[in-house]
Amino acid sequence: MTKGKITILGIAAIIIITGVYFYLGGLNKVEYTIENVSDYNLIGVPYQGKSDSSAVEDAFLLAREYIEDNAVEGTLVVIHYNDSTLAEDEQKLFIGIKLDQGLASIPHGYSRITIPTTRAVRATIEAHNSVMPTPKAIEDNLREKARQANIRLQDFTIEQYVSANLIIIDMLAK
Repeated sequence: MTKGKITILGIAAIIIITGVYFYLGGLNKVEYTIENVSDYNLIGVPYQGKSDSSAVEDAFLLAREYIEDNAVEGTLVVIHYNDSTLAEDEQKLFIGIKLDQGLASIPHGYSRITIPTTRAVRATIEAHNSVMPTPKAIEDNLREKARQANIRLQDFTIEQYVSANLIIIDMLAK
């Protein structure tokens, strides 16, 4: 291949990669706000174990299936607990659904939790997860926003998967 063809292919590749990055929302800014919220009523399954376990993906896909099949009305959620007693490659999660309304019975194997709160520091991210900032960067920015507003936070995040390109991450006030 000649030098000219390699240069043209390189430029074309850069243009395509840049276009995909823009399309996925790579330049969208993360919006950090302080919100008045009400209690979080959730159903789902707790998980504690290896970060790369298939159980995490299975629980996530099952919760998404309940929502897509209209068996449960709500938003897909993952709670990440910051537990300092865990090993380096372990995590503690709650994977499930934030309920839009009450529910007469919960799916088999699920448990119900309620997290009382009135305020949250929120990150709203409109981008595909492949081009989002790292979770640590988002959490650091949430903590900084809370510090500026003199808000003490609980030590976990609640990720709400509203759509394929919209994620809301809340850290709740104590």
